[in-house]
Amino acid sequence: MIHLLVLREHLKNIYQKYSRFLDSLFRFVAGLLTFLAANEVIGYNPALNHWYIVLILAVFGIVMPGGALVVAAAVFVVAHIFYVSPVLALVVGTVFVILYYVYIKFVPEHAYIFLAFFIAFPFHMAYAIPIFLGLIMGPIAVVPIICSVSMYYLLQTVVTVVSTSTDTNINLYHVALQQFLDNKEMYVMILVFCVVAVTVNIIRSKEMDYAFEIAILTGGILNVILLLLTNYFVKIDTKMFALLAGTALSVVLVWMIQFMRLALNYAGVENLQFEDDEYYYYVRAVPKMSVAAPNKRVKRFNTVDRETDTDTGKTEPVEEDFDEDIIFPEKHDEK
Repeated sequence: MIHLLVLREHLKNIYQKYSRFLDSLFRFVAGLLTFLAANEVIGYNPALNHWYIVLILAVFGIVMPGGALVVAAAVFVVAHIFYVSPVLALVVGTVFVILYYVYIKFVPEHAYIFLAFFIAFPFHMAYAIPIFLGLIMGPIAVVPIICSVSMYYLLQTVVTVVSTSTDTNINLYHVALQQFLDNKEMYVMILVFCVVAVTVNIIRSKEMDYAFEIAILTGGILNVILLLLTNYFVKIDTKMFALLAGTALSVVLVWMIQFMRLALNYAGVENLQFEDDEYYYYVRAVPKMSVAAPNKRVKRFNTVDRETDTDTGKTEPVEEDFDEDIIFPEKHDEK
């Protein structure tokens, strides 16, 4: 544990020193992964499906706030869909506009949740997001979960319809709408993710030791149980290995993020009581874990000066005279 705490302090010091650069790097990586995922999932327009286009957009993402990055990603996706179906592009674009002006415009920091779901779903790592949101947010976390999961499955429906249907644009719209509304997997994911987020938030709010760790583990177990139950009753296509491996990796990832964000020393818990003119207080104080990152100090030793005897040609060290009163004052004190 001590090595993890030292590593944590090193990383915190590095971030504090290079925070502006690291924030820009994070926005660049977020934009790069978003546009790469869009090309991988949709990728209909050959003019946009090039690595240099993605790289240029990711560079522009460095100066974009979260809300603007979501808008850029939405325009990118709509441009891909427009290449195969202008009607579907109009529908998806309208949904994006409504979502932006109703929600993202007022809570721009939630824009990264949309990007996280869009990136994490193909890698079966989306299970980590509701667990993490349950730790840092309240029950309000269900709002970005519902919106993000719905948008992801809307795009998945568009991809499925375009790749399998040969109907006209108008018929594509009706087929896509019907498949989207009948998508049982989407409703299951929304329900499970919302239950996991709320449960994690309730547990981590309890006044008990290791509440955050218990909440993370409970969220992972609950995620597996609920998806297995819904798979049995609703008959959705759930890949067992992907579910178990993705949930396990998600739990580890969220625990690492939580450890870097906040580490508590439950061995030093103190229960305090005090009062003022109006209230009597019962306070449970849990100290934070922290260690000082060791600083490596290099001490340089000068080589001994030497002089050469002109008669013998031998090199001998130079003897320096020291003031004995300064170095060994106790000798004179004893006299």
